Amino acid sequence: YTGEITYYDPGMGSCGESHSSDEMIAAVAFGVMKNGANPNANPLCGKTITISYKGKQTKAKVVDTCPGCTGADLDLSPSLFKAVAPSGDGRVAGVEWWFD
Repeated sequence: YTGEITYYDPGMGSCGESHSSDEMIAAVAFGVMKNGANPNANPLCGKTITISYKGKQTKAKVVDTCPGCTGADLDLSPSLFKAVAPSGDGRVAGVEWWFD
């Protein structure tokens, strides 16, 4: 997948777990997550993804759905966003990622 990344303040995610901003976690675009009647039971919950940007790869855990994301965009915890794009201004395009 290739898309944009942004960051958000995590809390209770669609996967049914509560997380904090210092964890390496991601919310995946709703079109990729394809939540059913019970999003807590989504088979993508808990999966690890690798995010690649400017030659650096970073691992993250899928814990949430990003309803405002389109295509293959990701919403990251602040600490993960800084790890992926230290000089990013809040929205970074051209980021590749995949499920491990």
